[in-house]
Amino acid sequence: MRGRDLSSQLALALTAAATTWVALLSWSGFTAQPGRFLGPLLLLGLVLAGLGAVLRSSRVPGWAVVPLQLLAAGASASFLLSGSPVPAGPAGERLVETLSDAWATAGEYAAPVPASVPGVHPLLILGGLVLLLLVDLLACTLRRAPVAGLVLLAIYAIPVGAVGGGVSWWVFVATAAGFLTLLFLQESEQVGRWGRPLGTDAGEVDPAGFGVRTGAIRGSAGGIGAVAIALAVALPLFIPTLQLQVFDFGRGPGGGSNITIVNPMTDLRRDLTRPRDVPLLQVRTDDPDPTYLRISVLNRFSSNEWSSGDRNVPPDQVADGRMPPMVGVASGVNRTNHDYEVRVGTNFASSWLPTQAPVSRVRAPGDWRYDSSTMDFIAYERGLSTAGLSYEMTATKLDIQAADLARATSSSGLVDRLFTELPPGLPTSVRNIANSVTRDAPTRFEKAVALQNWFRRTGGFTYDTDVAAGNGTDELVAFLSDTPTGRTGYCEQFASAYAVLARVLGIPARVAVGFLEPRSVGPRTWEFSAHDLHAWPELFFPGAGWVRFEPTPSGRASSVPQYTTQEVPAFNPTAQPSTAQPSDQLPDRGESGGPSLRPDEAGQGGSGEAGFPWPWVLGVLGAVVGIGLLLLVPRVVRRARRGRRLDAGPEAAWRELAETVTDLGIPWPAGRSPRQTRHHLVEFFGAPADGRRPERPAHGPGLAPDAVLALDRIVDRIERGRYSRAGDDGCSVRADLEACLAALEAGASRAAVRRAHWWPRSVVSRRSRQVRDVDAEVSPTRDGGVVDHVG
Repeated sequence: MRGRDLSSQLALALTAAATTWVALLSWSGFTAQPGRFLGPLLLLGLVLAGLGAVLRSSRVPGWAVVPLQLLAAGASASFLLSGSPVPAGPAGERLVETLSDAWATAGEYAAPVPASVPGVHPLLILGGLVLLLLVDLLACTLRRAPVAGLVLLAIYAIPVGAVGGGVSWWVFVATAAGFLTLLFLQESEQVGRWGRPLGTDAGEVDPAGFGVRTGAIRGSAGGIGAVAIALAVALPLFIPTLQLQVFDFGRGPGGGSNITIVNPMTDLRRDLTRPRDVPLLQVRTDDPDPTYLRISVLNRFSSNEWSSGDRNVPPDQVADGRMPPMVGVASGVNRTNHDYEVRVGTNFASSWLPTQAPVSRVRAPGDWRYDSSTMDFIAYERGLSTAGLSYEMTATKLDIQAADLARATSSSGLVDRLFTELPPGLPTSVRNIANSVTRDAPTRFEKAVALQNWFRRTGGFTYDTDVAAGNGTDELVAFLSDTPTGRTGYCEQFASAYAVLARVLGIPARVAVGFLEPRSVGPRTWEFSAHDLHAWPELFFPGAGWVRFEPTPSGRASSVPQYTTQEVPAFNPTAQPSTAQPSDQLPDRGESGGPSLRPDEAGQGGSGEAGFPWPWVLGVLGAVVGIGLLLLVPRVVRRARRGRRLDAGPEAAWRELAETVTDLGIPWPAGRSPRQTRHHLVEFFGAPADGRRPERPAHGPGLAPDAVLALDRIVDRIERGRYSRAGDDGCSVRADLEACLAALEAGASRAAVRRAHWWPRSVVSRRSRQVRDVDAEVSPTRDGGVVDHVG
């Protein structure tokens, strides 16, 4: 009994540990070296499971099991991290130093943490250890396996919330299967403790009658699990508004080939720092320099971040052809048009449509709408994204001259005041920097050029992606400060800081996010990749509209706009009238023309494919094929057993009869003599049907006399083999066995026969092992003693 209890405890504990470890695979996106924490966690899971099973089977109280597990696992973790199971002395110092380095790395680097810095694996090991212990406590010590499912759900919630993206489909399926196994093992053990009904022989329990059976529990658990998994996979395919993302067919954020852009600035750094560059889209154009392909515009600056704010996108502002006139651009400015054909890869899902700026024509399939104040394009319908999209546009390049920009006067009435707003309480140090850097520049344009030169050349700034993300006020002050940790960042910080300083000077400014410099891949064909993602500021000058500046140093952006390098002639900046388009000729921005749409609401679920969802369908088909192969395993095993026994002698034939009646749902009278078993079995014989088998065929010994005689011959051979001194010759009884098997199937219902063929209980049921074990106790004697029950 003790051995049986230990095996039961060990099966439950190992299942709990394995399920938790598989769920922890979803943390792989936190680091570029997931093996550094997954390997140790596998070892710690085995320690927890083995020790817990031994303690519980030894009847150690639950309140003592957890501390002992914690002590053993803690010593193992200390050995893995510091080289000693006791974290004292030098080992303790090493452990503290390791954890401190990991904590500093976690605060400094975004996921996935590169391999070139101190890893975060110590923190992941400790966190995973706590979760392993918690699942073991709930599922094994407290016997609350359903509650342990909440811990498994929390394991998924951590990376999904911190890194974004979905869970790999095979991790989801494996964890779901492990959780269902946990439920089955716990409940079957509880039911097994009830025993059989009073006054009923072990061999007389009718599995088709009323009662509690572990097979029913397994069937229910399997059915519920299969339905749940199927719904989780299939529903997002048919309900576009359902935002459940179970599968992400890629390696996940940081290292995979799938890129999702919903919040452009938030997603920018993640994709810039991914270890492997990923091609995202191609353009075919007559433009000799198709740089700065814009995705979105961020126009609202708060104390916390730059964001895209609210957008007005009436139904008539759609990407179906000609765009409205360019805001603030004088009619006399020379311009050149270039046609673009854009083809987006299936791995780039964005709720913002990449376009050139300014753009005069856009035609894209789907409900893409533009905000006339920013001229960026937002997916209005849910589920719409750029993935797999092909569209056309015409970009307009303006011949902008420095002298014209320097002559530009006030922008009042031409753009919304939103583009000059600053949060209350902006530190004085920021305003002082803006005024100090530009105090010698006479015009607003020259002040903008002075800021650009300061960031790129004279301010002591360094481009580096290994800095903490952020573009709010606190990050701005830290970035601008002349300290050892300041003035280092990547394009997000440079563009954000430049735009804030421009607003301090009264110049309308915003931040654009898009692609920088593509790679030529053929005649007039260019390719943009994940590492081309970039951010830059755009400033408004009457007569030229929104113009681009480039504060990011040459380590990232190799060149600056040509008008920022031209000489500006001396003149009175107030002497020239503005030639900008007057405000009464500006296109309607649609304040009352349609619904107000927030960009974080537009295109939700945009990680899906635009078009037929092939990855989902292939994933579902793969899952179905995998599950189908698993379901075939019992059938294959059962057929192999029967094939071996057909020619193996009477004892093997007797074992085959026992398993066949078990598969058909017929009770096997364990503990009875072969002759008593024979009288029981012939009652279930039926006559083989020539045509279609009836649902409930008649059965009895009179319907299959040949099979009865065949069974008698088998029983005679069994008795001679077990009880005769001479024994049996062991020759095959194949023909007699096949006749008996055919008669048993002829007397069973169609459903029972199907179940026996496709899901044989002798393979999947614990009860079948008990039948074989009891039957094995019936052994022959060579001393004249009879050990079988004979009456």
